[in-house]
Amino acid sequence: MFSVLWPTNEPTLLRSFNDYTTYYGNYESGSLYSHVKTFFDEGGSRCYVQRVVASDAAAATLTLNDASGSATMVATAKNVGDWADNLDIEIAAADVSGFKVKVYLDDALLLSTRDLTSVSDAINVVNSSAVSHLVELSDNELVDTNPATLPATALSGGTDSAASTAVDEDDIAAAFAAATTNLTPNLGTGAVCAPGWSSTTVWEALRDHAAEYNRIAILSFASGTSASSARSSASGYYADSKASYMGFYWPHIKVPAPNAAELATDQASVAGSTVTISPESFVAGARARAIQQSGGPWRAGAGQISQAKTVSALAQDVTAATGETMDASRVNVLRKIGNGIRVYGARSVSNDEANWRYITMRDTMNYIVAGVEARMEEYVFETVDARGNLFGRIRGSIKAFLEPIRAAGGLYEAFDDDGVMIDPGFNVVVNSTINPATQLANGLVKAQVGVRVSGVADLIDIVITKSNLSAPVI
Repeated sequence: MFSVLWPTNEPTLLRSFNDYTTYYGNYESGSLYSHVKTFFDEGGSRCYVQRVVASDAAAATLTLNDASGSATMVATAKNVGDWADNLDIEIAAADVSGFKVKVYLDDALLLSTRDLTSVSDAINVVNSSAVSHLVELSDNELVDTNPATLPATALSGGTDSAASTAVDEDDIAAAFAAATTNLTPNLGTGAVCAPGWSSTTVWEALRDHAAEYNRIAILSFASGTSASSARSSASGYYADSKASYMGFYWPHIKVPAPNAAELATDQASVAGSTVTISPESFVAGARARAIQQSGGPWRAGAGQISQAKTVSALAQDVTAATGETMDASRVNVLRKIGNGIRVYGARSVSNDEANWRYITMRDTMNYIVAGVEARMEEYVFETVDARGNLFGRIRGSIKAFLEPIRAAGGLYEAFDDDGVMIDPGFNVVVNSTINPATQLANGLVKAQVGVRVSGVADLIDIVITKSNLSAPVI
């Protein structure tokens, strides 16, 4: 398993499922293996995975002694975890003078240095080498003698967590709270989730993260949660000021288990069956598929476009009546329609239905906010001229960004009775009225942007009337 090699403060960009296995290894119970595979199988094209460990996780070390037994250097694994039990350091005799450092992982030689002349030489060479992502050397300031020869010896003391403190909801929440150092704003807008975690602590960490960084939070419930319990849990967020960033999905799904070749050595019993996972990865994959087809997040990843490719079944039966009840309670259901599984809801949990009934409305607003903000970087520190040239350039840039969204259906135009467009679904104002000279003197230029985001047709009501042979058809 390679996941332990990846830092806990840097997400991994995956462009395919093969990327996941390259960095994180084969299937293990509790891993994201099936979630990431489902995401890519269902239409996803790129995702970031963030490794999370317990708060007491430790990095493995190995003390390197000189000929007298005094510590002269310490080798420390770059990332926490017991993976470094398989990381070995050898101090070998030099070809001419000094010593060599050799580094092995899983008994494979990764580095053999040139002849090293001193402790500082060893530190400089190893810490700038191809294994610097695995191990680093540091010196003992009190001892500056060269290390004695040492056969290949494993680092020790590394742990993902103490036996009594496995990764918990607080660790997951902390990972999302630390976005300034891992899931950074420059990753852009999108959707975030913590598959398999369903406590209020995690939900609220995802909510806060999404609201802070213009993302939406895809949330689910614990496996086996009843429809009534799911509705009750969701209702606690109806009036939350950040509820528009939250979308709840129910129930869990069943996906194919890995074949024998894809299993970690202690997981053979999983082969040939299905595994039950929370629905976030399917929902995220369907969302990605809809965005790719429509050009943006205004198309809901629900209905026919979300027809599952690899999801084999739902973990709980969902009737049409249950689906309608859940939708009314702002919980999005997954349903079996015909022979396929589909996402059958696009609601946010917000009770402000005039503005945020659909999660796509918040998703689209996030996209617009981030896009306009990025475009404005061009004009920061530009000269403010009295003729309004800067105002016009800012206004034109914002309109040029919004127009393709309108043309793709993301914004809802207004027409009069004759079919003449009244407005394109957006309005941009940058003029002297909102930019008086006293304000401009302080370096502040304001723009006002109004948008009318398109909704979602989540219910189609058709009335079919039969006429007899002699009556007109109405």
